[in-house]
Amino acid sequence: MSELVSAYADPEERDAEASVRPKRLDEFVGQHRVREQLQLLLHSAVRRGSPPDHVLLSGSPGLGKTTLAMIVAAELGVGLRITSGPAIERSGDLAAVLTSLSQGEVLFIDEIHRIAKPAEELLYSAMEDFRVDVMVGKGPGATAIPLDVEPFTLVGATTRAGLLTGPMRDRFGFVGQLDFYDAEDLCQLLSRTARILGVPVTPDGAAEIAGRSPATPPGPR
Repeated sequence: MSELVSAYADPEERDAEASVRPKRLDEFVGQHRVREQLQLLLHSAVRRGSPPDHVLLSGSPGLGKTTLAMIVAAELGVGLRITSGPAIERSGDLAAVLTSLSQGEVLFIDEIHRIAKPAEELLYSAMEDFRVDVMVGKGPGATAIPLDVEPFTLVGATTRAGLLTGPMRDRFGFVGQLDFYDAEDLCQLLSRTARILGVPVTPDGAAEIAGRSPATPPGPR
């Protein structure tokens, strides 16, 4: 008996992926130091009633950067916008995103080290002063029009922190380095995923799989 397998996820697979992904910090397994520091940062912001400092998450693929960005928005009770560095080719692209943000919203930029230089420079004033200057016209007659941006929190993710410029890195109030998972955390993650999906797994089986894994958790992170 043969079965056709598609490269694209079907609706049931997407639902399963969404159910497995942690939605709150207390559901997130591993990355103990980063998780504890983020918890303090977010709880302080909620008590103040203002957006927290901008957050930079660095580490290899699959360690949970995207999931943590989603959790930041969920813990703050605000919306989340998602984009990536390669998708922002011009400063105008970024200005359009920034000026459409609502009060306190979280903007997640994946692979932020690949953002175009003009857009990066525009991002500086948005992060510091919540303002962007949009250039209208060309040459000597060009005019800069200042536009206000609603206070927001930027969560940047990078797999290559060394490629970030100094000015960009300095504008993040919180920098978290995500590490590879040890066997104990992987075993806990496997057991949690199996429980959510209704797949039976014994402790010895979870430990065996964890011991053979590449130190990154299964499923969406």
